[in-house]
Amino acid sequence: MAYAALVPVKGDARSERQSSWLRTRIGAEVGRCRNYVRISFAGFVLLHSLVQAYRAASAGALPEPGLEAKPWLVALVMLLVWLPFLIFVGSERFLPGTVAARQPARAQAQQRALDRIEPLALLIVLAFALLHTAQLAWPLLVGRLLAEDIRPELIATLSSTRSGLPLQAIAALAAVGAASFYAVRQLHRAFPDARPTAARGLVALGVASYLLGSYAVIRCASGSLLP
Repeated sequence: MAYAALVPVKGDARSERQSSWLRTRIGAEVGRCRNYVRISFAGFVLLHSLVQAYRAASAGALPEPGLEAKPWLVALVMLLVWLPFLIFVGSERFLPGTVAARQPARAQAQQRALDRIEPLALLIVLAFALLHTAQLAWPLLVGRLLAEDIRPELIATLSSTRSGLPLQAIAALAAVGAASFYAVRQLHRAFPDARPTAARGLVALGVASYLLGSYAVIRCASGSLLP
């Protein structure tokens, strides 16, 4: 009788250990996926700013289509960067407890301020990405725009004004700043144990991304590339 009473207890303990191991394994895989999304988004922001700054500096009055305007590359970026990013954002913002369970409590006022700014930066990034997709990426993918039309269309959009104000260019500058800020925040989460020197290096990458992206926007918005 005593032996029989012990059998379900042992079984329950073994099942609990297996369940705990499975949860740990799933948590580790989810963490790796999240870090992939964080790093890929930050890398895209930096690379995109660099490429756009180079194109703005080197393109003539009639800019030729670059590799970044190829439909297959645009589709690949949307599939490998933006789709995982949207899923990641949804899981962080709408699944209860995901952020709190992953991040330690932040007591410093500076960190609390950054945590409050981050949702606004994310909202700006998502809004501008949706607008950018509707104006350029989607028409390119469905054939309404050709690759050689992308740069002139972008320049015409950024250099346009409403009531004398370059609203599209202002929105683009805000998006560049928000994307650079959000990218740095994601890199800090991807490398939480980075040394202070490495952490400052991540901030420097964000600043470089902002400067490069702003230069590209201002140069295009100035109309200097238009015929």
